[in-house]
Amino acid sequence: RAMPPPAHGPVHAQVLTSGPDSDWEAIHRLHVGAIHAAKRRVWLVTPYFVPGEAAMMALTSAGFGGLDVRLLVPKTSDSTLVTYAARSYFDSLLEAGVKVYEYGPRMLHTKALLVDDELALVGSANFDHRSFRLNFEVCLLIRDAGVAGDLAKLIEGEFAQAPRVRADRERPLWRARLPEAFARLLSPLL
Repeated sequence: RAMPPPAHGPVHAQVLTSGPDSDWEAIHRLHVGAIHAAKRRVWLVTPYFVPGEAAMMALTSAGFGGLDVRLLVPKTSDSTLVTYAARSYFDSLLEAGVKVYEYGPRMLHTKALLVDDELALVGSANFDHRSFRLNFEVCLLIRDAGVAGDLAKLIEGEFAQAPRVRADRERPLWRARLPEAFARLLSPLL
């Protein structure tokens, strides 16, 4: 005898997948679309931050629009090139009003996007070219104020412990600016 379909729960959720077998970049489109649709808040947590033009435009537009835009990345990634590439975007983000935090001392594994008070996206995808275009990834989109509130508390606790990146931070030519510029050139390949 066939089992009845499961009852619908109170939380609205959708599974999204993407990978090299599709040209649609569903997870990338969801990130960019959700950020553009934000009215109040965009909080992004990712171990690898190497955004493409559309993703960077969405984040900086939200920042310039006066939204509470925050980014949490590892102080030191498991890839030196990715660390430098991520930092190469910081000045533009800070200029747009985005608050950038560096997580440490251990590696950051969380991949989450929180938009306003009810939309949460969690899954395997980093905020980078490789996850958006080349890797097989899966994410869960959740539209629920309770889940979003729980995620907000968790992320807020991480922000509270992570130093905020300052626009006037020291950036020596040989140890910061040149390696960041070189890594930025390679960012489409990372």
